[in-house]
Amino acid sequence: MNKHEFIRLNTAFKPPENVAEKVITLSRETSKGNEAVFVLDNIQFHPHITIYSPEYPESNMDKVLKVVEEIANKNTKVRFKFQKISNGQGFISLKFDYSLDIKNFHKEIITKLNPLREGHIRKKYQEGSDYYINFTPEQKENIIKYGYPDSMDLYFPHLTIIKLKDELLAETMSEEIRWDVPEFTADKIAVYKMGEHGTCRELVREFDLR
Repeated sequence: MNKHEFIRLNTAFKPPENVAEKVITLSRETSKGNEAVFVLDNIQFHPHITIYSPEYPESNMDKVLKVVEEIANKNTKVRFKFQKISNGQGFISLKFDYSLDIKNFHKEIITKLNPLREGHIRKKYQEGSDYYINFTPEQKENIIKYGYPDSMDLYFPHLTIIKLKDELLAETMSEEIRWDVPEFTADKIAVYKMGEHGTCRELVREFDLR
């Protein structure tokens, strides 16, 4: 693999099957009659709860997988408590409490995987890009440190249902969505190859938590 080629990988919690199916159904129903940027299907667009998703030198992919496997082998299943439906920039998501267990897991993932970036920052996050002006000072600091704006204290665990092209419509639709799973346990984490709009396009490998 070329040292100068980069790949964006998302290390993420994989929701249990019943939750994934429910979110896929919700995504499909929300898309009816509306223009969607993507609709979850567990084939091209996988339901996930992002933990950390920077770009790495492609040559480090095996090292990333090894680190994630080591972390999975020594960590227990993680409980998620639903907080609210959130929306922004056309995205509609399930937002969860940032519990101490999730915070510790997130911190360990970043601490162990961040060195494998080798200081690389994806172009979209670099100063001078059109997107960069949208970041807060805290997010810009995270980009420098971790290559990802919503890290550590700025992390918010969420599961994206859909992204609509019309942001105002997404705001309206989010108020109509009802979610009736107050809590669930994630017993797997996974590494995905990413596409545009924060999507997980291809499952590389998944790992069981204890």
